[in-house]
Amino acid sequence: MVVRQYNEELKYLEKINPHCWRIKKGFQPNMNVEGVFYVNSTLEKLMLDELRNSCRPGMTGGFLPGVKQIANVAALPGIVGRSVGLPDVHSGYGFAIGNMAAFDISNPKSIVSPGGVGFDINCGWVLVQKA
Repeated sequence: MVVRQYNEELKYLEKINPHCWRIKKGFQPNMNVEGVFYVNSTLEKLMLDELRNSCRPGMTGGFLPGVKQIANVAALPGIVGRSVGLPDVHSGYGFAIGNMAAFDISNPKSIVSPGGVGFDINCGWVLVQKA
């Protein structure tokens, strides 16, 4: 895991408009695509506070911040487009809750993971194969 100070982490984030943030490649190692997340002011504060708290000395264990989880998904093999945090985004069990991604199944290295966010109630996924 990359360890940086909070102000260094912010260099990889760009506020595109009042409700959209871009996560630049390089925020996490091996990102194949950029990340993006959509939030209102309340969730923006939550996402940035999670990131800020994770940068404090001695902070270990627990869930990764949602921003880092979105970036980690952007590093998965076969991802196309972007790793997207939808307007209900918050840290989860692997993928951030509300994290969406598409994968090119014609790529033999692509992943298919119907349990990326966990297996509890309302953490389901939709898998779609397009001809």
